[in-house]
Amino acid sequence: MIDMNHEEAFSELAAVALDVVPTEVGDAVRAHAAVCPECGPELTAMEATVVALGELVPSQQMNRGRGAGIRSRLVMRARAERETHSAGSEGPPDLSRGVASLTGLGHRITPVSQRTLVVEGGKQKTPSQPLAARPLSYESKDRSLVKWLAMAATLALVATAAQLMRVTADRNSMRADIALRDTASLDTASRNDSLTALVAERDAMIAAISGSDVKVVALTNESARQPLGRMFWNRTSNDWTMVTYDLRSPRPGRTYQVWLITDDAKISAGTFKPGADGKAVMHANYALARNALRAVAITEEPEGGVPAPTGPMVVSGTATS
Repeated sequence: MIDMNHEEAFSELAAVALDVVPTEVGDAVRAHAAVCPECGPELTAMEATVVALGELVPSQQMNRGRGAGIRSRLVMRARAERETHSAGSEGPPDLSRGVASLTGLGHRITPVSQRTLVVEGGKQKTPSQPLAARPLSYESKDRSLVKWLAMAATLALVATAAQLMRVTADRNSMRADIALRDTASLDTASRNDSLTALVAERDAMIAAISGSDVKVVALTNESARQPLGRMFWNRTSNDWTMVTYDLRSPRPGRTYQVWLITDDAKISAGTFKPGADGKAVMHANYALARNALRAVAITEEPEGGVPAPTGPMVVSGTATS
């Protein structure tokens, strides 16, 4: 079932009362209304209004063919009773049963006695045929009033539907704004996390390249007027941090490889490529005796590096005691 808060459920009350929402939404709203002192009475009142409006719509008239058939059968019954009565007695026949039944169908029959004398021009006349049944008019004031009430109910439903559409649009707009704010909050949190990680990385770098137990080796070459990079060796943690400032990019298919040179070996500390501005930062961790380092060198090697230096030396620096 959908989980709705008070504001969401309240905004859906009209739609639930009109039964124009999906089943899961209606169930969620009714579940909330069952325990909410504000939404429960409001939903009950709305549903009662919808039922009352529906009852104002005029009922459908009886099919004309069916009504004519019932009327014909009742007239035949009345005539049969009249003929039976004429054969057995002199009094007028009792047509009240047929008349009462026909009245329920919305018609009126005027019974006329066979012995009734009508004065016409001073003479008496016995009518041979009863007066014909005459249907009542359906266009009465009551039916006109019902039609006006039905029209008013229709207009009220249209207005309610329009209001529901406006409220739904406003709700969707507010949900979009909330989602946008949530996205912005997530973006802000992500940026904050990135900045925090960057600060932590810089702090770690500062700790690695500062302190009394850090040996610094300047990296240069014969044509450079100033160092092109530096190697920081933290002899307490055995962390190596190399920073280059103005180093040209290696040739296509080649890379730079860093070497830690001792009396006995040339140890690879990893490969790297500088950026377009010639800058690069490389980290490594390698345990080395405190006074074993003699020099640091960078050579140009094939992609992936090699076990021992084979290419030209780009920069180098001598380690001092």
